[in-house]
Amino acid sequence: MNQYLQYLPIIIAWLIFGIAHSVLASRLLKDKMNLKPVNYRRLYNIISILAVLFILLLGSTISPEYLFPKDQTSKAIGLIIATFGFLLAKLAFRPISFSEFMGIKPEQKQTLITSGIYARMRHPLYTALILGILGFVIFSPTYTNLLHAICILIYLLIGIHYEEIRLIAHFGDKYKEYKKRTPMLFPTLRR
Repeated sequence: MNQYLQYLPIIIAWLIFGIAHSVLASRLLKDKMNLKPVNYRRLYNIISILAVLFILLLGSTISPEYLFPKDQTSKAIGLIIATFGFLLAKLAFRPISFSEFMGIKPEQKQTLITSGIYARMRHPLYTALILGILGFVIFSPTYTNLLHAICILIYLLIGIHYEEIRLIAHFGDKYKEYKKRTPMLFPTLRR
């Protein structure tokens, strides 16, 4: 039991990250901080990136114990899955300005994208992240990496729920109709 306590700081760090990330994404805090949207986006991204790097660094302090023996096959399978995630992310970013997403330049008027990969699934970037995480865990199957993956997946599901509430508030019935005909994370072959 004592050996599992070493993972507790990671769980607590991901919990704090999830709460902080959600609070930072809330409209309430954005309005109170009185920053230009592009500056707020920059601050949000910098805080998020530094927090994730800190959590990963925290995880690297734990001596790796493997779920299963890592070999060339598991590495290859992990890389293939992660590559699909990367390619999906590239596809998902086609209609989105990466510069706006990262806060490098001001965001233009937000429009609901329902074409391309977004005609097949509502959240391809989250699916891409899930594939990347899954690929990484298979590539380097340690308990620490599995714990990171579980924490991120739990937060993603919660984050998607709140993002959908925000999207419905912003786009109204248009998003509700889109939501009815388009799956959340796993693509549909029908149009």
